[in-house]
Amino acid sequence: MLCCVLLCVPGTAHAKKASSKKASSGVTAEGVYAVDYTNRRVLMDRNSRRRFMPASTVKLLTALVVLDEKGLDDKVRVSRNATRVEPTRAGLKADVTYTVGDLLEVLVATSANDAGVALAEAVAGSESAFAELMDRKAGELGAQASHFTNASGLPDSKMGTTPYDFSIITRAAFSHPFIVRTMKKQYVTIEGSDGVKIRRRNHNKLLWRLADPLVLGKTGYTRAARHCYAGIAYYDDYRVSIVVFKSRKPWDDIVKILGAKMKGSKK
Repeated sequence: MLCCVLLCVPGTAHAKKASSKKASSGVTAEGVYAVDYTNRRVLMDRNSRRRFMPASTVKLLTALVVLDEKGLDDKVRVSRNATRVEPTRAGLKADVTYTVGDLLEVLVATSANDAGVALAEAVAGSESAFAELMDRKAGELGAQASHFTNASGLPDSKMGTTPYDFSIITRAAFSHPFIVRTMKKQYVTIEGSDGVKIRRRNHNKLLWRLADPLVLGKTGYTRAARHCYAGIAYYDDYRVSIVVFKSRKPWDDIVKILGAKMKGSKK
């Protein structure tokens, strides 16, 4: 059902050209797919079938695969390999045990690459084997034009997805109550078997900046991918999925696409 709705939506785009043009004014992102999926209406489509590097937005798919394979209370022992991954990191320590739920929180809310590798190894034995599960999950959801090679979104010329595909993945991720609960938190705190607490801030600046609607989402950035974002805008009676790839000003882009108002704005 999820894939069918998204596949049917583009058929309504022609009737909404005027609103799409208005939404696209001043948007810097090279790839955008924003859909009011409650009413099956495309708000903006820019290069939605072109492949982009997803950066850390890919962690939404990582979380989906982990949630398929593990329980939130399952234990994961962090390997030395996981602690050596490139930043961003939560600061996990080798041989310390954390719950899957805690690792998922720092993964999706604070973009912790060390948590991504630790979870991938716990599920599949290695990150490369885990990437195969990511491809399989994406295919099952209907994201057919995508290929994933790691759990964190670190640059890889072989990895890519489209705004259209990733909107499907985003909606699937935010259909999971745990991900929604986590993404609402401005800060997450976890504690390992060593008794050390780790507190990190959610990377989604819209939790502080946006007055209305509530926008929950996963950020991403690398020099190659530029700024990326994938999330859901929650209105009283409808929902909008929004994917932004290769943006120069992601927060401004999202506000313009949604026609929203920043906190403190007189607009």
